[in-house]
Amino acid sequence: MHIPDSMSALTSATPTHAAFVEALAALSSDADPDWTTMSAALLTLRVVDAWSQPGAVTDEELALRVATILPVVDAVDDDDLRTALRTLIGAVGSRDAIELVESRLLVLGRTLEARARWELALDVYALLLAVHLESGTLGAAAHTEIETNIRIAECHRHRAEWDLAEAAFATAARVAMKAGDRSAALRARCYGASVTAERGDLDDADAQLAAVEHEAATARRADLVALGRHGRAHVAFLRGNVELAARLAFDALEHLPDPRERDRALADVAAAFAELGVRSAARDAQLIISATTQDSYVRWTSLINLMELAAGDRVRPAFEQYRRALVAERLPPRLAGYFHYYSAGGAHVFGDATSARDEYRRALGIATRAGLGPLARDAAAALRALEVEAAPPDAPPARDPTPATAGIAGALARMRESVLRDTGSRDSD
Repeated sequence: MHIPDSMSALTSATPTHAAFVEALAALSSDADPDWTTMSAALLTLRVVDAWSQPGAVTDEELALRVATILPVVDAVDDDDLRTALRTLIGAVGSRDAIELVESRLLVLGRTLEARARWELALDVYALLLAVHLESGTLGAAAHTEIETNIRIAECHRHRAEWDLAEAAFATAARVAMKAGDRSAALRARCYGASVTAERGDLDDADAQLAAVEHEAATARRADLVALGRHGRAHVAFLRGNVELAARLAFDALEHLPDPRERDRALADVAAAFAELGVRSAARDAQLIISATTQDSYVRWTSLINLMELAAGDRVRPAFEQYRRALVAERLPPRLAGYFHYYSAGGAHVFGDATSARDEYRRALGIATRAGLGPLARDAAAALRALEVEAAPPDAPPARDPTPATAGIAGALARMRESVLRDTGSRDSD
């Protein structure tokens, strides 16, 4: 039995669940709606702690603890979180098999991830992995350790903690190979390559992804081929080969089984069209995402991009609508930085140089503290440009799709019409 490298700093926090304690401490009062949610989660996890330690509590004591916290859990406003907590506490209270409790912990972690609460999800995954390792079922249920390390890595990736993300992805791949789960190993390697690309080593990332795609094709795994292709699309975009990025990401869409992966691929298609100046297609893709995604992070990203597109089109009401939808959200550092960056750009084009300057400074501060080098450079450059060129820039030209991307743009328009008709939404632009 071993504790993966990525967990060595986390397991020590498990008994106190420091992330949840800190979240509670950060709230202004117990009248805050988050107070009940955080309290219910913390109480639930502490019951799981007691359940997981042999001899720590009797069956009667465990039943009493479960009965005591159920009213708190039932008071949680968020339907998905309430369900995740209730099913977890129900499995513990029923003394269900450890595999069921582990699956409930994983659902809770994924639910927190969908709300961009990665520090809380990491705490849950720390407990999940500790319970799993302590159970001694590692060899029989390697899938749990693999999936937990992938989730840990994804949380660290969103927090721009690159070393921890790479270590957790590598651990997941190593455990998968040891267990003979080639598909899981390929998936972990693919995700790890995405971190390599984010760090700027595009040649290495491309080589890793090409190898994954080749091995997946040999194994006739269309889903993993698509995952590798989507990764290559991101590398192509970072290299400036935007047309290729759009084609690869759109090709990947059909065979990606995970809705979150499809959201990401569609977001990359949108980013490629925005870079090409085909703002109508970019907007179609972002509207599809914002109307259909169940992931808060993805939705926030989409709204930021729609805000940028509205500024480019000089449609101020739409820009303000998207900006207002984000102001009250608890955005993680990367998204908060880009929100302020594009808020600044919009303020500038709509003639408010003072607000633009303030927003660029906020973006620069966040990017510097979070180690987001490209954003810090862009914000600093924008601030310098603002000092010498206070007049709003001309609107960028809107371009038509190229012959190589016209089919994709048409497909996006049809998808957008279908989705917005089904959801009753409408395009504010």
